Amino acid sequence: MDKTIIIQPESGLQFDWQAIAVNPSGHHEPKIDLVAYKALYTNQIAQARACGQEPVLVSLPIMDENRYFAFITRGMSMQERRNVLYWLGGTTERLRNIHAIYNLALFRLAATQCVHIIDITSPMLECAHYEQLLEADGVTLSEAGQALVDNELSALVSRFGLLAS
Repeated sequence: MDKTIIIQPESGLQFDWQAIAVNPSGHHEPKIDLVAYKALYTNQIAQARACGQEPVLVSLPIMDENRYFAFITRGMSMQERRNVLYWLGGTTERLRNIHAIYNLALFRLAATQCVHIIDITSPMLECAHYEQLLEADGVTLSEAGQALVDNELSALVSRFGLLAS
């Protein structure tokens, strides 16, 4: 059976950061909440199966919460940056935690849907200088990051025949 690799690089880190900067005590939802995120993947899995393909998920790449915070607050005043940090609970670590929640949801979804998942997160975390794997925004893969992911995917494809020839 042919395989379809399903990759969604987005996670729950997309918020209206300007709205948060203005109203840090308010309730703010991500642009893609966890329910919608899982539904997106579930639909893609169903579509692949409907086409006679075996779906294979790919975990999320790592992120650097400090660089991402700097990116999402660029152009904001110091007070607005403090407001965003307040909303985050006083630490940028919450950004990494949100990202991890979405990544763990992928692993759980793979288990409940009985599909393979390729773990690209672990090899990235094992890299001594993981910051070199990301662009300045802290979430986009750099050339080195993309090469690591490509190598990981290629090795798994070769080892387990995840793609039809």
